[in-house]
Amino acid sequence: MGSSPKISIAIPVFNEEAFIGKCLKSIFDQNYPKDRLEVFVVDNYSTDGTMDVVRNFPVKVLMNEIMDAQAGKMVAFKEATGEYFIYLDADIELIGRDWFDKMLKPLIEDKSVVGSFTRVMTKKGDTPITRYLSYDPFQRDPIFQYLSPSVDETIIDHRAGYELCEYRIDKIPPTGLCLFRREALLKVWDPKRDKKYMELDSLARLVKAGYTHFAYVADAKIHHPFLKDLSELLRKRIKHLKRNYLKQETPREYLWVDMRSVSGKLKILFWIIYANLIIPAVLVGIYKSIRYRDIVCMYEPVVVFCETWIIIYGFLRYSFFK
Repeated sequence: MGSSPKISIAIPVFNEEAFIGKCLKSIFDQNYPKDRLEVFVVDNYSTDGTMDVVRNFPVKVLMNEIMDAQAGKMVAFKEATGEYFIYLDADIELIGRDWFDKMLKPLIEDKSVVGSFTRVMTKKGDTPITRYLSYDPFQRDPIFQYLSPSVDETIIDHRAGYELCEYRIDKIPPTGLCLFRREALLKVWDPKRDKKYMELDSLARLVKAGYTHFAYVADAKIHHPFLKDLSELLRKRIKHLKRNYLKQETPREYLWVDMRSVSGKLKILFWIIYANLIIPAVLVGIYKSIRYRDIVCMYEPVVVFCETWIIIYGFLRYSFFK
């Protein structure tokens, strides 16, 4: 590949002692020049042994007083100097030792590609709920699968090692965990003004700015344990709804659904009816169980029903009640 480009990596953490070591090890075990990796661990003042683990790796530690991962990503983005930028959750593990080379390939070959992304894989020992969600390449739950386009809808060319995708403002899959050209990100984010780095908003802003080509590198893969159980999924949905969608200083630019339009309202109404009928979701669960040969897919009706109502509760709780 010649001279290896510098890559900046942001990892927000808060009490991630159990995961951060595996994440960092997977980064520094790569067959990629260590001096070309600029890794920022942004700590929200962890109270466990997270920093004891982090100090075993050649990373730059930044502090973030705001208990918000999106704000932590922006803290790192402000300090980044790499040609490319990516954020990772603390519980993400890169698979294989040539992950960066695979992800960089489309960006180096095609200058029109602004970001490359990969898919999630499962490992033995993953919890049933994580295994169930990971049958979707991006761990989209049923509601998000319903509300967002698939990557397959955007593929315009099959190339050696990756698929070339073309996004439109009305067709952007939720692939925010991308290895981006930092130069392009700096055209749509202002580190001096913007307080949060919202990964899905990055996609919308880039597409609006004319950056429409992305690369799907399915063979790279990441492992993301994600959830312990269903209750954790519901807590995450409430937290993200409150912090990242409602009462924002600036409106979100990546919209799962346009509630201002009649079609958007009808789409939500249809989903609520579907979720409460139960039987259609049971049939989908049976179909997925047969397709993937895994009984965990019978989580489908439970997740559909419970998540629908927890999101409705969240909208009512945080939109109309103080």
